[in-house]
Amino acid sequence: MRRNSMPADPLGHVQLSVSSFKASRRFYALLFKELGVAMVADKEKSAGWVTREGFGIWIRQAVTSGPKQIFSAPGLHHICVKADSRSGVDRIYERLKRRITVSESPRRYPQHTKDYYAVCFADPDGMQIEVAYY
Repeated sequence: MRRNSMPADPLGHVQLSVSSFKASRRFYALLFKELGVAMVADKEKSAGWVTREGFGIWIRQAVTSGPKQIFSAPGLHHICVKADSRSGVDRIYERLKRRITVSESPRRYPQHTKDYYAVCFADPDGMQIEVAYY
């Protein structure tokens, strides 16, 4: 039996190491508020949000000195979070377009599925974020 009421999600979570925790926290808090994703942790150098389905997205201040694991390209292409409707994608775009760098305005992507509709933008570190409905 599960200890909490959240549905099982086999993916678990993703953690992003960010160059400026303060800037990234503002960015992700705004984005996830618009998407209805709940903040579950807010600490000095890390924060986390969890979807209704139980998938977690965490940010943590990157280590910039001392021993660290080095990763090289190829790497993460983008992170996609889902909106509840096509108008939800448009709503997020309208509310965020003046505060963030939009890579691609909202549009259809019929090469993915017939109903795929998304907007793409960059977080404060340049990581690509997609908000999609499909």
